[in-house]
Amino acid sequence: MATPKELADIPLVPGDWGYIAEGVENVIVSYHGSERELQGWVLRLTKCDVGADADPKSHEALLFRDKELQRKQDALEFTARVVSLIVGDEYVLPQWLAKMSAGFLIQVRENIDSQRPKNRLARYIDARQSASMLTKEMIARAPADSTLGAHTVTVELKPKCMALPRSKFFAPESSVKHRVCWYCMHQYTLHKDGNVSKFCPLELFSGDRKVIARALEHFSQLPHNNFVVFVDGRSVVDDEGEISDKCVPHWGLLRDVVADIVQKESLFSRLQLIQRELDLFNIESVLPMYKHALETGALTTEEPGIGAWLSAYAGFRKRLDSGSSDASAVSDCQAILELILATTLRDVSVLIKFDNWPAHNEAATGVLEHADYSIGIVDHDPKKLSNIPKYHRLDQSIVATYLQHNPDEANQRPCCE
Repeated sequence: MATPKELADIPLVPGDWGYIAEGVENVIVSYHGSERELQGWVLRLTKCDVGADADPKSHEALLFRDKELQRKQDALEFTARVVSLIVGDEYVLPQWLAKMSAGFLIQVRENIDSQRPKNRLARYIDARQSASMLTKEMIARAPADSTLGAHTVTVELKPKCMALPRSKFFAPESSVKHRVCWYCMHQYTLHKDGNVSKFCPLELFSGDRKVIARALEHFSQLPHNNFVVFVDGRSVVDDEGEISDKCVPHWGLLRDVVADIVQKESLFSRLQLIQRELDLFNIESVLPMYKHALETGALTTEEPGIGAWLSAYAGFRKRLDSGSSDASAVSDCQAILELILATTLRDVSVLIKFDNWPAHNEAATGVLEHADYSIGIVDHDPKKLSNIPKYHRLDQSIVATYLQHNPDEANQRPCCE
């Protein structure tokens, strides 16, 4: 694997990068040029609202560029020293910061514009950034040296919720949180047309092979943006908007293989433990703590440094290892940072990549027992403390909308861990 210095010395050519996927904050482009050191890598290019970077050389843009570079350097250190500590080094993908010019970013933006989904076009690649994350590729075109007819298939899981909250600090009207998970309640806010998925992420973390397989089946029937299958670098669904054998070779078999992986990989149990134990207070009680900490000067508007994150995680581990559940011993700042850690890890995507998945017309004998795959997480940059008021508003809106549709507790489908 090339070193950061070797990668930094390679000139970036806009035409060598092709569109793969995107989320709210980043566009992912993969390398398909001839430089061996860059093959197998992708760039995560930060997005902004269209027009926000109209003058990338202005004084304001230069200040933004410096601040954004520092944020990315902090995120890189957060990943290396905090996320890897929590989930394990083996699940954190290698990544470096690659420098780039505004001209490179604008040309890549123009090259990929026609390939982007229409619902994403209000935001585009931000030309003000001076560096972006270069990350190991997990969503790729079919490898040139693969077996004839084989595919590169990647499954992306973004469950958004791993456990029911343990917190006792809820308003009476929010007690539904102890029965119905955040994801299942949120469906009624996201899909006002009633097109609500049967998928419950807690089933994915149940540890029961049959329950996990059922969860994946429900996920594939109404995938939305939380479950994506890429075949040779392109996300696929069939004519009914589902993931099936029509668009994914040997889909039933692949689903079984993924269920086995979810059951055996320790990543999933680690994420569930962190989600369950870190969110001791829940956003309802953390919001007044946050306001009080700002008023008293215990917190500032500056985002935490790496020392604060490491201290917060150490405090959490000490409490967890001692078996203590004494909320009174937890400071406001500790509770706030734990909530942000829980929120950050709740939003990760898990990528499972198969480099030589058999084609439709190929036999798949032995794949279930001997499937070769790689696995890792993405989207783990630390959330901002300044978002806490927004998280509270969203939380209250989700609960209220769910209860409007399901006012009778007897008719609320409970989520089971």
